[in-house]
Amino acid sequence: MPEWTTREERQAVARAEYEHIMTTPSPEPSGAYIESGVIGFVFGEMWRRGVLTPRDRRWITLTCVGTAGAIVPIETHVYAALKSGDIAYPEFDEFVLHFGTQAGWPKASVLQMYGMMAAHKIQEETGQSLVPNDFELWAAPVDDNARRRRGVATYQQVHGHPPPTSATEFQARARLDYLYGEVWNREKYLSRRDRRIISICGAASNAIDEEVAEHLHAALQLGDMNRNELEELVIHFAVYQGWNLARRLDDLLIEATGHASA
Repeated sequence: MPEWTTREERQAVARAEYEHIMTTPSPEPSGAYIESGVIGFVFGEMWRRGVLTPRDRRWITLTCVGTAGAIVPIETHVYAALKSGDIAYPEFDEFVLHFGTQAGWPKASVLQMYGMMAAHKIQEETGQSLVPNDFELWAAPVDDNARRRRGVATYQQVHGHPPPTSATEFQARARLDYLYGEVWNREKYLSRRDRRIISICGAASNAIDEEVAEHLHAALQLGDMNRNELEELVIHFAVYQGWNLARRLDDLLIEATGHASA
């Protein structure tokens, strides 16, 4: 039996969920997109499914709207994530850094700008004084060999196996030394699971199959996420990046789980 018996009950539950997630009044169901899409499926069904934590769902959403460059969703979801308390500002700030490695600094700068705007807006609404943002400092400089060893060690922790031999400067300096040695090993505000979710969604948003597959395998192998959680990630991803990209992500998950169980 459905949890509601009338259209009005179903809509009331959906609108209440919208207001809980977005921390603002829900829009009036004035058309098909809002009534059947935004209020109906997105908040009436998808956001209420459980399995993933609210924090997980915030990372998926923020990564997807950030890679899409969708200004209104960026503004509203950044504000909602911070206002709800699901994500603290230092965690959001660290997210923007990791997001920048996935989607590029120009797109990350947009998220950072709306994060600062949201923080000021929330401060005005609550009357609380703004305090300096706490953040994890950049890694102390070390010689090239020590930096490389750190990158190799972190890569192995993230993927469960040593990195391939670096054949180019990008593979060595940018990917291994910086992305793994100086971003993935920052643990103060984001967990490996957080970074995994952001990386999967960032790569899937641009259909980078090899990167997606690597992170799906590692997530399962290292216990960051199980199959049920990853299947739920795909459903949430579909809402913010579309069913076509989600279908590809789902296919890659099927391949990964097949390999994982072999």
